[in-house]
Amino acid sequence: MITQDGINFIYNTLKNGLCKAQVLVNGQYKDINVQKVEVTNNSIKIFVYVDETVAGQITQYRLITVDGKTFLTRSENITKDNTRGLLTVFEIKLQEV
Repeated sequence: MITQDGINFIYNTLKNGLCKAQVLVNGQYKDINVQKVEVTNNSIKIFVYVDETVAGQITQYRLITVDGKTFLTRSENITKDNTRGLLTVFEIKLQEV
């Protein structure tokens, strides 16, 4: 079983190790901020926000580490206009096997 200290260790490593998020819009990556990182009993949630200045066909998200490496990607197929922002959550479930 992963202890609460273990979960907190993973949370702090992710929180301090992520630099930014990127969204692939109309074939070009745009940098977006990681809004927050939360921890629950068995998961870590990473919230990213695409603001109103970004519009077009979103086909991928990715999380970038402070070393410039891709940590996590997610494929999407969303058409976003410039009237509203878009909040996306990455949830990483923690389970010992």
